[in-house]
Amino acid sequence: MPPPLKHQHTPISSGILEGNPNPSSCTMATSLVAAAETALEDLPEDALLAILAFLAPADAAAAACTCRALFAAASSPALPLALALRLGLPPPRPSPEACPASVRRLFRSLHRLRRLLGLWRRLPSSHSGSPSLVAFEWAPRATLAASLLAPSKRGLAVSKSPFVTLSVAESGDTVAALGEVPVCVNFVGDNHIVVEAASGEDEEEGMEGGSPPEEMYMHFANRRSPGAGRRRRERQGRRKGGRMEPEHFVRIPDAEPTKARPLQGLWKGVCENKTLEFYIISYDDIGGVTCRRVSENRGQNSGYSPVFWTTDATFLEPPFSEQELDRYSCLEHIQVVTCGHTETWNKAVSRILCINSSFDLVHPHLLAPFDDTSNVEGRIWLYEDGTFGFGFTGSNSIIDLNHVSMDGCIIDTSY
Repeated sequence: MPPPLKHQHTPISSGILEGNPNPSSCTMATSLVAAAETALEDLPEDALLAILAFLAPADAAAAACTCRALFAAASSPALPLALALRLGLPPPRPSPEACPASVRRLFRSLHRLRRLLGLWRRLPSSHSGSPSLVAFEWAPRATLAASLLAPSKRGLAVSKSPFVTLSVAESGDTVAALGEVPVCVNFVGDNHIVVEAASGEDEEEGMEGGSPPEEMYMHFANRRSPGAGRRRRERQGRRKGGRMEPEHFVRIPDAEPTKARPLQGLWKGVCENKTLEFYIISYDDIGGVTCRRVSENRGQNSGYSPVFWTTDATFLEPPFSEQELDRYSCLEHIQVVTCGHTETWNKAVSRILCINSSFDLVHPHLLAPFDDTSNVEGRIWLYEDGTFGFGFTGSNSIIDLNHVSMDGCIIDTSY
């Protein structure tokens, strides 16, 4: 394969430094110099409001302490309007005087919505039969929409169904609903949320991550903690003849691969039984890689089952040995049938990783769980397009995995 072409980039100012008489170049240089000499305090208030509207609450508060201009902009009654224009919200009602409390509520609500963005995994429970994965994505008019993700019966498509919708009210508070039923989405730490029935009582917010032990104890020991609130709501629900069980979700960190960690994230692939499955691959602090299957079945091995692991994520680089080439060529890719035809396979392998099977951890009929004969060696074949496939010794097939999301958006979806 020929090496990739390298593009040469010429700096904007190169022609000016070399004495280029082009008038447009001189004009551009003058504009750049003038822009460089403009101080933050010289910007108009609407520009400063636009800057603050893009910041998280903690960052906006820190920015307001840097200079008088930003402090005045943060205290301006026009800040709620700037936030509304930034997010597509209805313009706030005109007020003769500033309302710092409403601005703080609006900042806090926007910060909560930003924290929810991404992929979450439902914790197992006896009463829940819904899909295990949830994606929070931006929707029109500054609404955050959560969708349940499930394997689709149509090739590699992911089925999305509506779950919870969150929006910002005119008062600046966050409003959540499951269909037409009001619900609460509370944080328990930074990476754990609880979706439960809404209550008419004012409740404390979820515990923030990094709380010291004494604050954690007071949070759970207080009679108005989220646990106590759930018990009250369950009693109220039983009295009214209905009941909504709290549902717990944990964040899927690093849900997409990076250049340094090309295997991490949430993936999807068709298994030997021709069903679509989700896989979560994570790296540890010492360079190891672990893959787990997110299963929707209610059997003995449902939930979060391990698939493969390795303690060394060092790839084999080309040129590959004849043994590795023969190993790969003898295996068959599990083909995906879409619209009555089978997709052809034409991806080139760029790197290879040695892995071990977790067969000894998940096989229900294995008598000796730690028998070395069940710890099967395998390979990961990383393709040039960033996807990869894996297979094990003794198997005749390769399970190829594809992206579930790219740049924070779920791809290949069906409704």
